[in-house]
Amino acid sequence: MLLLLGCSQSKNVQYNADSDQVLGQHYTAKDFGLWYLMDFSDDRYWSLVDATLAHSPEVKQTDWDTRNGLLLSVSDTTDFMHALREGDMPLSPTGSKLIPCWWPISDSAGIVYQFNLCYGDASGKPIIDGTHVKKTSVEKNDYTGRYEVLMQFDKKTADFWQRFTAENVNSRIGIMLGTDRLLGTPRIVCEITGGACSISEPSKEDCFAIANILNGK
Repeated sequence: MLLLLGCSQSKNVQYNADSDQVLGQHYTAKDFGLWYLMDFSDDRYWSLVDATLAHSPEVKQTDWDTRNGLLLSVSDTTDFMHALREGDMPLSPTGSKLIPCWWPISDSAGIVYQFNLCYGDASGKPIIDGTHVKKTSVEKNDYTGRYEVLMQFDKKTADFWQRFTAENVNSRIGIMLGTDRLLGTPRIVCEITGGACSISEPSKEDCFAIANILNGK
């Protein structure tokens, strides 16, 4: 499980073109965003999933997980997304458009995709985008052994982030590049002060690529 925590002041990392090779597409800091995540216990999430699966009988190898939501094999995603677009997409709690997105995860069967629904504020924008990240670095957590992206927000965003995290402890957020590439669904475990936070990601390469993108603005 990914956790969103406060962290110490981060160092700068310079952007380089290798980020595009790791992530398979050119992104800028504007493409990086923190979004609301529809909770997997929300009836609207499962109603949409059930309706979509009912219209896509060819989808196989599905799994249900109250923590991670719906899991589909890689070969299933195209058919599932087609059936999803054919149905009625409900509005998010903020009244903005729900954004279907995927996150590749590993299990005993290999790589599968976790289906998620993210959404923005009332205007459809992310909670915070990458242009508000002042400094970024990557470090290896001695306790977990995972690499982490360490971020420092600008002053105005830091104040907002403190209020937001205080009001949303135990909630998850979606971290995305673009409008469908999900990087993780960390849970906010505490109020974050000072505008600094860390994101634990499963891939070392992705961590460095994200840091490069955020510092290439």
